Amino acid sequence: MTLNKQVIIYLIVIFAAIYQDFPLHNVVGEIGRSPVVLLAPFMLVYILSNHTIKFSNYAVHYLKYLLYSVLISAVFLVISYIHNETLVVLDENIIIKTLKMSVYPIVIFILYQFFYAYLSNNFSKVRNLFSAVSLTQLFITAFLTVEIYFLKTNEIFLPFLHTLAKKYWRVRLLTPEESWTGTILIIFIFLPVFLIHYLKIKGFWKWMVYLQSIYLFLAYSLVSESKGFLLLVLFSILPLTLSYLKKNKYLRNTFVIAIALLLVVGGYLGFVLREIIAEQITTSGTFGTRFSSIITSVSVFVLCPLGVGWSGFVTYYPQVLEYILESSIVDQFNLQEIRGYLSTTQALSTKSAFFDELMFGGIFFIIFFYQFYIKRYLTLSKIQDLDFYFLRIPLAFAVMAGIVYITYHVKYDVWIFLAIADVFEKKYNLKKNEDSSS
Repeated sequence: MTLNKQVIIYLIVIFAAIYQDFPLHNVVGEIGRSPVVLLAPFMLVYILSNHTIKFSNYAVHYLKYLLYSVLISAVFLVISYIHNETLVVLDENIIIKTLKMSVYPIVIFILYQFFYAYLSNNFSKVRNLFSAVSLTQLFITAFLTVEIYFLKTNEIFLPFLHTLAKKYWRVRLLTPEESWTGTILIIFIFLPVFLIHYLKIKGFWKWMVYLQSIYLFLAYSLVSESKGFLLLVLFSILPLTLSYLKKNKYLRNTFVIAIALLLVVGGYLGFVLREIIAEQITTSGTFGTRFSSIITSVSVFVLCPLGVGWSGFVTYYPQVLEYILESSIVDQFNLQEIRGYLSTTQALSTKSAFFDELMFGGIFFIIFFYQFYIKRYLTLSKIQDLDFYFLRIPLAFAVMAGIVYITYHVKYDVWIFLAIADVFEKKYNLKKNEDSSS
């Protein structure tokens, strides 16, 4: 464990990435929710200062999709003006709103490319990354422990760190709400373990990382009210479990029996509790919001498979949403929360990165999603080195979370993790090619 210039740079960027409820939000709006936006100019200077700027294949895919999003947004600015004879939608100029929305993917690209370049350029000292990641894990462990204690009291835990100085009765770390914490925890549970194995670190820090990872998972699982966290963890680990079971006949048979019993018990409980479950679904504002948003997103995609860009999203998403809410499709659900989206462009979203982008980029987003996320997971799955299992789990979790219940626009922890995985995948392939040619 060392503390030098590189470790400090890693720590600053990582801390800024996991801080997602920065009070600057109250001054400049949603883009100020993370201090990463303040670091972006400095990161851009570093990127441009390199004699040659090297992009990974994943970064190239991202850049192509970003350029397409800009192009389609410009096209739909014109279309929106022709249709509505105004550039003002829900009391906001759609040119200004489009420019605001474009800041997020640009900052994301700068962050991704900075971390990719900085780690690649200093890979010979990759232990510095481990030092920064393990110190971040230590900070999260301490922060989570104290926050859990304050959940039992009426006192607000460190209100000056958040945009709203109100009591929050769930674990949220340095984010606005609990649903945002899942990716941060999973990344800093498994990434340190990966680095421990990759760097073959022994002794105190090895056991420190193991114990903290176990503690973080158990402590959060016991107090969490997030409905999707444990389910996504299960789905993230399942492919690795199945691949391991293929090699062991006894465990495979045991697993099949356990799954059969689980299905029987689950089916029985579902039948017995069907009325309660149905009532929960129909009265839940969260479910009503997400279900209506997904239907709206798919409808916009069907109407315009090429995507509508950021400008078209601001114009047409509320219109299609209003049509969906007035139809009989979602009458049985609690729609109080989502009706608020019809009067303002603030927080206008499906609350899902996948379904937001499906409207922005259409078919081109689906192609990008496969090339950037799915293909990355499939490539890591082909690596037989057991160390890389600890990268696949947080990758699977982050991708599924982006489909189910989070957006990525200020989830900079996810983008840093993807950049790190990108570098290690590249180094593995280079080493493999060298070994095969020698």
